[in-house]
Amino acid sequence: MRTIKKVLVGQSGGPTAVINASLAGVIRQAHEHDLKVIGMRNGIEGFLEGRTANLTDLFHPARNHHTYGKQAVELLARTPSSFLGSCRYKLPDYEKDLPFYQHLAHSLASLDIDGILYIGGNDSMDTVEKISAYFAANHTDIPVIGVPKTIDNDLEGTDHTPGFGSAARYIATVVQELARDAEVYGKPSITIIETMGRDAGWLGAASSLAREKNEQAPDIILLPEVAFDEERLISKIGALFECKKSIIIVASEGVRRPDGSTLLAKSKVRMDAFGHLADQSGNALYLAELCQKHFDCKIRGINLNSLQRCAIHAASETDLREAWQLGAAGVDALLAGKTACMVGLQRVSDTPYQTEVHCVAVAEIANKVKHVPADMISDDGCWVTEKALTYLRPLISNGNHEAGSQEGGLPVFIPKLSQNNGF
Repeated sequence: MRTIKKVLVGQSGGPTAVINASLAGVIRQAHEHDLKVIGMRNGIEGFLEGRTANLTDLFHPARNHHTYGKQAVELLARTPSSFLGSCRYKLPDYEKDLPFYQHLAHSLASLDIDGILYIGGNDSMDTVEKISAYFAANHTDIPVIGVPKTIDNDLEGTDHTPGFGSAARYIATVVQELARDAEVYGKPSITIIETMGRDAGWLGAASSLAREKNEQAPDIILLPEVAFDEERLISKIGALFECKKSIIIVASEGVRRPDGSTLLAKSKVRMDAFGHLADQSGNALYLAELCQKHFDCKIRGINLNSLQRCAIHAASETDLREAWQLGAAGVDALLAGKTACMVGLQRVSDTPYQTEVHCVAVAEIANKVKHVPADMISDDGCWVTEKALTYLRPLISNGNHEAGSQEGGLPVFIPKLSQNNGF
């Protein structure tokens, strides 16, 4: 087994509020074992162009004249976006482009790299798998470990992904706040809130948590796992207007028609390097225009967009802790001689909430999507079940707070005025 002395780490794909907590976990755990850490600038793409950063010099507590300060690692963990930068770069199969991998091997050797950690989602695990496969075929003993992240929570091999809990907490909070704002004039209105979620509806499902906090919203949740039915939506809105004036709809950007097509015209979307739809947001405005044709009321489409993945002010403490934990676990996996795997979380208990770290082969998870399962979606396809709520609740936890300020990770508002409690 190779002796690990110097580790290369990169961040890839869309950032999250807590992706740097995983990087902080790597740096701190590496320091504990006296390992040097080199960071890829802009992921594997930047590394192949020769762009790196010496993270040991930047964050070593005994080298203050080179560092950001003694508490820099803790500050890094609570800094949003990707500190090292990111990329969306699809690696070729090594059988088809051997010179590419020979260049990669030469770059690693020139820096005396003994192990690689790659923090990312589905596509990043594809990168881990391909590099590992090349090393295995060429008897190279450099271990490669994936560390999960994605707000979409669509990565197999882990109960949930770091980044999701914070985004879920932000979305549920915003839905609470927008619900109160939408009903202030007491006139009929429809508010459509669009979440991310290219292929899976976990983020949209998380908005359901808002209803548990003195709210009557959202009323409808549209998920990619349920084919969009225009007539059903319009009928459901009409029925809701018979008993309330303000209606809140949460729609995933990945909602599709029965034939699999997006709600938007194909000319309005493009593909990324991995063949995925990119910049496909716009469902909120599309649905707002659709509702305008059927209802004479105030209608607003709101796209939460990048706010979902950078809102560190709304980060879940559970999420921050687990992101750090998995970064550290990645270092431990390298030291244990593991390779071609991803460190992930396995849920042991819902109440009390407990998880364990485990490793799963990347070959089993790369390029797969974890959808919201059918038993977490209501029979009418417009809401979630208690099983989903049980799964979601612990992930948005923000620790212990003073009474009246937080409950279960979300703000607590004063109950609404009713027809019977006024003066």
